[in-house]
Formats: sequence, C-alpha cells, structure tokens
Amino acid sequence: MCRAPMAWRKRSSQLNEMAEGLVKVGALQFGTFSLPDGKDSSYYVNLRGLPSYPGVYRLAVDSLSELISKKVPKADAICAVPVAGVLLGSPVAVELKKPLVYTRLEKLDNERLVEGEVRPGWNVVVVGDLSTSGRTVLTAAHAIEDEGGHVSAAVVLIDRLEGAREKLSKEGIALHAVTDMVELADTLFSMELITKDNLKAITRSVGRRAA
Repeated sequence: MCRAPMAWRKRSSQLNEMAEGLVKVGALQFGTFSLPDGKDSSYYVNLRGLPSYPGVYRLAVDSLSELISKKVPKADAICAVPVAGVLLGSPVAVELKKPLVYTRLEKLDNERLVEGEVRPGWNVVVVGDLSTSGRTVLTAAHAIEDEGGHVSAAVVLIDRLEGAREKLSKEGIALHAVTDMVELADTLFSMELITKDNLKAITRSVGRRAA
C-alpha cells in the first residue's frame, strides 16, 4: 500500500531537482523567441548545453531511460532526433543496451536521412529533448518507416503542450514526456525560482489560465 506514495515522492523529488537544475544552467529563458516551427513564444527552453553540467545531464538521461523502460519496454532500438535529442538519446541507448540510430537535419546527395542500421520490423522509439508541434518526431518516424522499421512511441524530456501529442496520436504515435511545461512551471514557481509573470508567460502559451 505504500508503493504509490513512495513512487510519487520519488518523482516529486526528481522533478524538483530537474527544475532547479534547468534554471541554474540557464536552460529556461524568458523574452520574445521564434521557435523552429515559426511560432513566437514568450519563453525558450534550450537543452543543448546540458552535457556541460554532469549532474543535470545525468538526471535527464536517467529520467528518459526510466520512462522508456516503463512505457516502451519492448523497443528494439532508439532513434535520436537532432540536435539535443542526439545528446540525450546516445547515453540513453547505452544505458538501456539498445541500438541507436539518429536522423539528420536534412538529407544530402548520396546520403541517408537515418544514420545507423534499422532492421525490418524493428519497433523503434523516437527520443528527443522537447515536443512542440510534433513535426520533428514525425519526420524521424517517416524516415524510420522508409528503412523498414516501425514507430509507435516517442519519448521526450519536456512536452511544451502545444499540439504535438494530438498530432502524433493521429499518426498512431504515443507521446510520453518526463514532464510538461505547466507542471515544470508550477514546480519552479512553488520553489520561488521564477516569478508570477514568468509563470503566466508559460501558462498563456499552452492555453491555460494562470491562477
């Protein structure tokens, strides 16, 4: 009967540690930003620098590894998406002892979009840092399918809650995230690591009315 409370306490502790770590390493920024999908945002999450901070990096890798083990235990391989997805997916693949492939930002002449071996029939889980529109995951999934593999799930560290889950679901891909921006923002605010204006900037972007 103590399993659920213990699991909750463990996750709460991990979330607090990750939230604090992301702020300390400058991964969360506020201002006016243009996202890769062309949309404007009042905040920006940049996880490309995580490897420079071993503690936070280790926590991110462990969290992703644990989530994949729980949600996609029968995955045959991991496909990391550029750029931060490769930085996270590589150690995750080593941790889980699964083959790693990764996709390129673009396909050049005489080159494949997917680097590494994808065997026919393999169930491949796509790993990334963030999910926003879902476009990057879909591009990777289609590339994997062109190689003969199958993608039914994607795992990211943070879901921005801006439509990726719904878009991927329509393509038969389940999105799993370690956390999402609303949960992360609420955690940061409760720890007094961001201001109420910062909290509102995030909640507005995902269509949630700030308290």
